[in-house]
Amino acid sequence: MSRALSFPLSGLTVAALLALMLPASAQEPLSRGPEAGRGEAVVADLSEKLIAITSNFTGAELLLFGNVDAPDMVTPALQRDVVAVVRGPYEPLTVRRKQRVAGIWVNSDAEEVPAAPGFYHVASTRLLSEIADADVYADAQIGLEAIELKGDGSAALPEAYREAILRAKTREGLYAQAPGSITFVGPSLFRAEIALPANVPVGSYIATVYLLRDGQITNQRSINLIINKSGIERFMYNFAQKTPFFYGVASVLVALLAGWIAGTVFRER
Repeated sequence: MSRALSFPLSGLTVAALLALMLPASAQEPLSRGPEAGRGEAVVADLSEKLIAITSNFTGAELLLFGNVDAPDMVTPALQRDVVAVVRGPYEPLTVRRKQRVAGIWVNSDAEEVPAAPGFYHVASTRLLSEIADADVYADAQIGLEAIELKGDGSAALPEAYREAILRAKTREGLYAQAPGSITFVGPSLFRAEIALPANVPVGSYIATVYLLRDGQITNQRSINLIINKSGIERFMYNFAQKTPFFYGVASVLVALLAGWIAGTVFRER
């Protein structure tokens, strides 16, 4: 479903973490950077890979934890940095510009974004600017400034519209950067807590953990995450998404029935 925006111009224990040291065959790294020859690898996981949204869902805390597997296990953690990005699901977005006409704000020009992440959270050991240069983050789309937001036809999105998306999503708690939220427990074990707001969209997510040394990405690992509705909420959501016409008809019938029942009760009184 397309979303629309409008804007005016102007502690986990060390023992538990040790369980992460999985055999290399269990999780192969997706890709390696230019410094991979040093033999460093990152192993990571999430406390939950399936989050169910019910009627009383008020948000959740997701625990990301991992281990840096390196030949020199005595290397201080300060010589390594870890950056984690949780993003998804990608969905079309409509951004509308507001302008004042006769004292009233009305929608004017609009830009269509075919695919934008509904949720985007960056956790890191330090400020991104202290870890690496901007061009290192560009290809991997690490950081709010590196998110690829293109208009219809893959054209570059005007800066005003891009800033409006980032501003609105940040205000809603869906986009965030948390420098210093990843902490090392000893020379190789690390952890971070990622907050999922109550309005987090349902769908498929990917959590990617990057290992950096000397300003370069040396290794990375990706983990799949699913957020879905459960119970009656799931039934109603699927009904509305898959058969919107019948959902609309059913909504009107339910409203008419409720009105008729209320009218009958009050007449009898």
